[in-house]
Amino acid sequence: MKRTTMIFAGLAAMSVMCALCADQATRLTELENYTWFYPSDDLTEPEVPPSPLEIKSKYNLTDSEFVSDLIALSQKYGVAETNQDKRVCRETAFSWIGQFGDTNNLAYLSTVMTNSSDYAQEYALFASFCLLEHSPELIPFARNVITNANVFPVGMRWRVNVSLLHLCEEGKSDDYINDPAQHARIAAFFIERAAVDVERPLCADDFACRLNPSYRHSQQRRDNLAALRPANLTGKPAELYDAAQADAAQGQ
Repeated sequence: MKRTTMIFAGLAAMSVMCALCADQATRLTELENYTWFYPSDDLTEPEVPPSPLEIKSKYNLTDSEFVSDLIALSQKYGVAETNQDKRVCRETAFSWIGQFGDTNNLAYLSTVMTNSSDYAQEYALFASFCLLEHSPELIPFARNVITNANVFPVGMRWRVNVSLLHLCEEGKSDDYINDPAQHARIAAFFIERAAVDVERPLCADDFACRLNPSYRHSQQRRDNLAALRPANLTGKPAELYDAAQADAAQGQ
């Protein structure tokens, strides 16, 4: 009798597990359908892209269950996937993890963002960026990306710079965050970059000036520009560098 009871208990547990798997499969199908949203060509009719939160609400999911579904969706298609719609599904899933996950998901995202052969690399990178928007760890994260040319292509590293700037630009960027402490960290970071960025010295210089008004006419800026000026500049690049140095020299 006891053995029979155990068998029935095991079968019941298996039945529950199968039901849970079936439920998740249904949710993942619905989530995937959401990733295939394409705006209408009719610009007179405003459209709101479907939110995955609708699935969370529909199935009464906890935050943990919801993010687990998003991770499962990101794993549904692999690095070797060639179908464009399926690629979009995976890329969108990473974006959603960045919107609705938390810093516990950073380790998982790191496995994708550090794989330069993964088509979803940039999506995982900026998902991580979003999760760190208000964290002091954003600056070490950004520094690691911006200085790692072996893993991250130049365009991706540049977009991290721009994304940092946008966090501080009230009224100029939709990505602005009201976080003075983070603004101060980012401003200090661009002062750091202005002294060492040989790849785009004038851009680092510009961002440092925008976020640190006292830097514009400082001796520190003059020294940085002189030290980083590429040799044998000619044409428009030389004119731009001359203009930056002349601007820095004002008030001497």
